[in-house]
Amino acid sequence: MATSAVRPYIPAFPSAPREIPMAKLQLLETFSLQETEDGYRLLVSAVGGDNIYVSITPDQMDDIIESLEAAMGGEDDEGVEEDEAF
Repeated sequence: MATSAVRPYIPAFPSAPREIPMAKLQLLETFSLQETEDGYRLLVSAVGGDNIYVSITPDQMDDIIESLEAAMGGEDDEGVEEDEAF
């Protein structure tokens, strides 16, 4: 049986995973939300002028709202009567 002189390519991986540096944390200056045909467009501006535009689906917007409500202690509907006229 003949053996091949060409060795198979095996990528070299480091023995330990490399740490990925965290992005620099910037302070929020402003944000703007616009509704689009397929969801939302969010503009976030950091102090110092860095801006980022993000496209958000309606499901992602629901997740964001739920996360914010949870961070703020959840919805507190106790003692609040809803107006039945609506």
